[in-house]
Amino acid sequence: MSIYFAVIFTDLVRHSAVWNNVSRDAAAAIITEYRYLSQSLASQYGRRHENFTGDGHLFLFESADVAVHFSLKLIAYWKQRRRSLAASQHGHDLPIRVGCHFGECYRIADDDAWIGRAINIAKRVEASADPDTLFISQTILELIDLPVYNFEDAGSFELKGDFLPCRQLYRMVSVDQAALAARPEDKMTAEDWFLRGVGLGSGFAGAVEDELRCYRKALELRATYPEAHNNLGIVLKRLGDVVEAAEHYREALRLWPNYPEGHYNYAILLQEMGDMGSAETHYRDAIRLRPDFVDARLRYAGLLEASDPVQAHCQYREVLRLRPGFAEGNNNYGVFLERMGDMAGAEACYLRALKQQPDYAEAHYNYAMLLEPGDRRRAEEEYRAAIRARPNYLEAHNNLAVLLHENGDLPAAERHYLAALQLKPDDPGANYNLALLAQAKGDAETASRHFRLAEELRSGS
Repeated sequence: MSIYFAVIFTDLVRHSAVWNNVSRDAAAAIITEYRYLSQSLASQYGRRHENFTGDGHLFLFESADVAVHFSLKLIAYWKQRRRSLAASQHGHDLPIRVGCHFGECYRIADDDAWIGRAINIAKRVEASADPDTLFISQTILELIDLPVYNFEDAGSFELKGDFLPCRQLYRMVSVDQAALAARPEDKMTAEDWFLRGVGLGSGFAGAVEDELRCYRKALELRATYPEAHNNLGIVLKRLGDVVEAAEHYREALRLWPNYPEGHYNYAILLQEMGDMGSAETHYRDAIRLRPDFVDARLRYAGLLEASDPVQAHCQYREVLRLRPGFAEGNNNYGVFLERMGDMAGAEACYLRALKQQPDYAEAHYNYAMLLEPGDRRRAEEEYRAAIRARPNYLEAHNNLAVLLHENGDLPAAERHYLAALQLKPDDPGANYNLALLAQAKGDAETASRHFRLAEELRSGS
């Protein structure tokens, strides 16, 4: 079967030099972080196929515009991410170069493997690009919406294996956001609305409403747009409309049954709604369709903890094999191991999580609870670290207050009880603990007031 695709190749520049100068684990950590970031971003744009080999990625997109938007954002995101990696123990900067070409690709039988001249040419285009740069061929330039891009002539190149003696390539610099925003709405296509929505993606309330409108507009113009249905479902779920979100996830999967991100997002919603059986089915489908889907495996592991701890253990191990530097994966695995009674394994996981992300509040908090029975001094340090990382961490304030109270430091304990109550005034536990502290200080009136309030909150009266 042959289909025309916008083919993208990426490559980590200076990859071989890094392998020769750092440990295998350090080099692998950089590459797995790049792989995770690129796959996560590609899922937002609805890539139709991907393959990762060595230090390079192949992506197939149906739309040239979507391919270019994705490529430019990937370069920008990786530039930002690798700064923190270069500043860490790895100490090496690995930019990427990206090439894009449009042409015919051939799928091998029923396997999700693709070949074709377009793929070969895209690889040669990428090899011609400069670090942190996207090069495109004339085939892409002829298909994209030129007024919304800033680009320049990169020159004529002889590409190995090309049927043309020379091919003109172009350096794509950026999306002209002002030109895109100024376009009259009645001139916008479904794809324009979709790309505007993806570009808006953020947690800000105003942006969420704008994002919602973009995906609705895209679907008004093209009802059979699975990526828009999926992304609209994500926004609706964020806004609390789980019923309509579920409808759009189902429609995305009806239009594209082998959509791994569609299965994953629908599984999250089903799990939160309490339909564990259906959620498990969709997590499994997401992993079957994309075996290296780290986030799906992590969620699936959490789902399995109560019903199948052996399989949960396997999923956590696979998550950390695919992405060793995944702080959240190490933290969650630590919580699981602690519940299973493996305290040494849990401690090792928490320490890895904190090495990977020193300001990870949840990992500090979980490690503090693990330490508290045997090392109260270090537990106190970890609770304080959790609060420094997240000053409004209610549970950390409360647990630290209890620890300080038991250690006899009543003024400090009181400060943290009051901080907890400021964050959640109707917390019966914090009110009760503050009453005990007031009683220990001889403040009968305050103790009585908080005992009474704690009882009212517990009874719901």
